[in-house]
Amino acid sequence: MSEFSPARRQLILNAGVILGGGVAVLAGATVARGAMQAQTLAPSSALGIAVANRCKVSSDHAAIRAQLLQELAADPALTTLSERCPICGCPIVVTR
Repeated sequence: MSEFSPARRQLILNAGVILGGGVAVLAGATVARGAMQAQTLAPSSALGIAVANRCKVSSDHAAIRAQLLQELAADPALTTLSERCPICGCPIVVTR
């Protein structure tokens, strides 16, 4: 019984592949964890000011407000509509 049977050999090869794959996945997850991180901006920095003024400069809020007013005018049963700005997350609310 000094020789391995083909089934036993295949089992050992599969176990090695699975174990090696698991180690590779864990190593990759450790590296990827450092790739995603949140950073805070100083409000007085140029980038902080640009981000803070993004919705003030653009017409995104005005366009969303106009769309909500149009929907409000189309349905007399509604009294209030609201939506969040996709850029800054500010709530935009229109009422009758």
